[in-house]
Amino acid sequence: MAIRTACALAALLVLVSSCRSGDALAQEPVAAPGAGAAAAAADLDRDLDPDLDPGPELSEPFVPAAPRPWTGAFSGTAVLLAERLRIEGPPPLLEHVVASSDKELYDRRVTTTADGLVQVVRRRKGSEREVRVQLDRWSLAAHEEVVIVETAADGPVRVIASGDAVWRDLDAHQMEGQELQFSGAIGDDTPFSPPPGGRR
Repeated sequence: MAIRTACALAALLVLVSSCRSGDALAQEPVAAPGAGAAAAAADLDRDLDPDLDPGPELSEPFVPAAPRPWTGAFSGTAVLLAERLRIEGPPPLLEHVVASSDKELYDRRVTTTADGLVQVVRRRKGSEREVRVQLDRWSLAAHEEVVIVETAADGPVRVIASGDAVWRDLDAHQMEGQELQFSGAIGDDTPFSPPPGGRR
């Protein structure tokens, strides 16, 4: 106890001695109060009058990043209906998918898993409205749920429709089955075309 008290007193003495006015260090000079306001006014003048010399302090003009590569598989107009849908692919998948979001009609859950960012949209009990999704120019609808997975790994964009699946395009091509799968390679701009016979 005595040692602890002695240490506390020694620390207090050091603190008090450093606070004496004679030991104070000089403070850095502070800019005049109007200096910041004058600089802000000069910036505003340059914004309002583009003919003013911008001066050397301005940085390079903003150049947006190039769009990330994508697939053209879903660029043709088509509809797809099934009990359940799964859409998966690498970024920028979420920039190309829009899903139903009305809280009164759908339950939505978003989680991060080992597979990637997973969104699940389910039709609420008592709701007659199917879950609708737009993937580029494809209109998709699921009677039960839609799962959207943006993966961290590179790979194609896949759409898996299960349970009484029906796909149709504007040229009256139609495919039906208990499970239909569609895939689009990143960088390939070719729209999806159904195989001969209409089944896949």
